[in-house]
Amino acid sequence: MQKKQTTIILFRGRPGVGKSTISNAFAKKENMPVLRKDDIYDAAATYVEDHGIRNKISYDSLFKMLESNISSETSLILDYPFQRDEEVLNLQRWCKERNLQLVSVLVVCSDREIWKSRFNVRSQNPTPNQLITDLDELERHYGDLILKPLEDEIVIDTVESIEIILKQLATRVPREG
Repeated sequence: MQKKQTTIILFRGRPGVGKSTISNAFAKKENMPVLRKDDIYDAAATYVEDHGIRNKISYDSLFKMLESNISSETSLILDYPFQRDEEVLNLQRWCKERNLQLVSVLVVCSDREIWKSRFNVRSQNPTPNQLITDLDELERHYGDLILKPLEDEIVIDTVESIEIILKQLATRVPREG
């Protein structure tokens, strides 16, 4: 019997675009576990004050958890921003070296008003990982809000309904079994 390849489905993008909403809905529909950067970051915030160190802990923990699950022959969903190309390319190399299939989904929000309203909701009760709670502040921080898709990357726009997005993903993301 041939060993099944572990698949990692990455939902990445800027803050507030809808990564968690989409990854949660996809995980529920497909009955898959989700590893979230925010869960690790928020837990680390209780003990570590420095943002950079919390981020490092979050990403280092991710690779340790992935390493622990390589032999599971299952799919895992990652809700991690991976906002810089070199971060995603590093993850791609890491997966390839371990014979893991990586499916990268770039989550965007093309409607500035919708995106801004999400930040307004976020600003009411931000969690430790939500350091920026205003879209204009996010733009000042990053300069360019638009992430460019990498080669073969799936792009979804969260101005669409969750139902439409899940249908789009159903045709583009490989299934188990």
